[in-house]
Amino acid sequence: MNLRLKKTLTVLLSGAITLGGWTLVNLSRGGHLGVNPVFIGFVILFLATAGYTWWWYGESEKAMAWRAKVE
Repeated sequence: MNLRLKKTLTVLLSGAITLGGWTLVNLSRGGHLGVNPVFIGFVILFLATAGYTWWWYGESEKAMAWRAKVE
């Protein structure tokens, strides 16, 4: 498995764990299992972060130039 895929899957897994934990906390406080705006916001945030990670570790010239500047 290449680095790009590992990093992207790590971001997606951390997002799933965070959303799962947040859902369990809400259910333990008497909440209901449903989709609300905060949940949707977190899903969008984690998907955007995964997309950015996929792009960052990709082979596009712009991403490679930015990585070279950071290193």
